[in-house]
Amino acid sequence: MNSNSGNSENTFQRGRPRSSDVDKRILDATLTLLAEVGVEKISMETIATKAGVGKSSIYRRWKNKDELILAALEQLKPEFNISIKGKLEDVLFELSRNFTEQMNNPLGKQMLSLLMSTLSSNSQISESYWEKHSLPKTKEISNLLQKYLEEENIRKEVNLDLVSEFLIGFIIYQLLLKPSTTDLQPHLRAGIDMILNGIKEK
Repeated sequence: MNSNSGNSENTFQRGRPRSSDVDKRILDATLTLLAEVGVEKISMETIATKAGVGKSSIYRRWKNKDELILAALEQLKPEFNISIKGKLEDVLFELSRNFTEQMNNPLGKQMLSLLMSTLSSNSQISESYWEKHSLPKTKEISNLLQKYLEEENIRKEVNLDLVSEFLIGFIIYQLLLKPSTTDLQPHLRAGIDMILNGIKEK
């Protein structure tokens, strides 16, 4: 009896990597199809075929296509390092520089373009992604700005969430529309200076 239990446990443990591999194949297939045909033309069947798995394998992990696409988009999610310390100007620059260094390459730009095109093509996915990822990230930056209100003489009526959106939008513009060979650091410095000058007391 114990021997059988041990065999069952070993079989289960050996099966875990295979399950993780299936997850990766499904997510990779979803991203590939998003790039190839767009969000509206994807189906669970085409994803299963691309991944080389049965549809039941997908439905055991994600209840519908939108949920699967959101999970796949999480693989593209670049990170802002909010833990940097120092003067606000330097903190925002390092935060921006760190983000652009992750993404300012052909693969990074392709990933970011795919993320943007998918979100703009489906309002339901866009809304879910906003609530789960974009809004929390905006709030993180807003909370960072809040800590510097008095030290940096920031006007109290300033909408910090909107400032955070300006910063994120400015960075994404630099990444998407300028060649990957462009040195973005001077542009980041200048943009951050303009944002901060616009929100401080005169």
